[in-house]
Amino acid sequence: MTAITRTRRQVRAFFGAPEARRLLRTLMSCAISYAAARLAALPEGYWALITTLVIVTQPSLTQAVDIARDQIIGAFIGAVVGVLGIFVMERGAPPLAVFSVALVPLAALSAKRPAFRLACVTLVIVVLIPSGPGSPFERPMHRVLEILIGAASSFVASALWPNRALTSAHRSVADTLKSLGQLIGLYLSGEIDDARATRLETQSTDAQKAFDDALKEAEREHIIVLVQNHRADAIDKAAPFLRRLHSDALFLAKAVSCLDRETCAARLGTTGRELQALFETLASVLASNHQDDAKVARARASVETLKRALAMQEAAHGAQEVAQFVVGLIVADLEALMVTIYPPKESQA
Repeated sequence: MTAITRTRRQVRAFFGAPEARRLLRTLMSCAISYAAARLAALPEGYWALITTLVIVTQPSLTQAVDIARDQIIGAFIGAVVGVLGIFVMERGAPPLAVFSVALVPLAALSAKRPAFRLACVTLVIVVLIPSGPGSPFERPMHRVLEILIGAASSFVASALWPNRALTSAHRSVADTLKSLGQLIGLYLSGEIDDARATRLETQSTDAQKAFDDALKEAEREHIIVLVQNHRADAIDKAAPFLRRLHSDALFLAKAVSCLDRETCAARLGTTGRELQALFETLASVLASNHQDDAKVARARASVETLKRALAMQEAAHGAQEVAQFVVGLIVADLEALMVTIYPPKESQA
């Protein structure tokens, strides 16, 4: 049984869920591309399949989008030049001479922008390969249509079978923050519940392990998130902050152990509840792949409120015990986490 289990683990490590999803996306996109090309009655529909395979097998979503865009632009440029060449050939010019002249600017374009090299390929197909019955101008239009079908099929397959690793990573970060928030709130409340504290600490550790696994799976799926103007989703940068916050919580446990329950509850009980609420808000923000500007703004406002409250406590009591110092570290780490994953708009300009 041990050998069978070990073999299964080796198989999953070599070809697990991420590879299986990529395989299914590839097969699905090819099926959609082939069916669309057949429905459109394209005589050279295999170009749609070729385009699909080139796009869907790119190592990242960003590269797939770039390749799709360049394939479409290159095919369109080659088709336009090919149509001009057909006009000249219709008036008696030899195809080889037309191709040689038209190839020069397209080759120069490919030298400058290698991503547009499909323009030269399209020119070869349109000008040099004999066309069948019908208008010679049909082939350029068919070529562009085939590229469009191939690109669209790739994105349809990605939408029907999306990557899930990034969603799992967000969920694990949220679970970690919820556990840490409850743990810190428990310590600052003055209550003594070792069993619950141990359980919350274990939940935080397990959630961080799940987060690391999700990031590894995302790497195997080659996920790179498209960065939008109003947001930078950098969930993979959360790992060091989660570890630091977990260490802060353990440090806080030692600090509050030096205080009696009444003193801890009186001085830090309210701060603990506000801090736990901040953890819950930030967990709600990071649980989703999509940024909620209202929640982010509320979390930032909570941080500022806590910073002012800590400053007032320090001014009122002078040099404070270690517990309050650790609370300040936690607030600073939470602020750094938000700034890293959701930088202020002025810093993105």
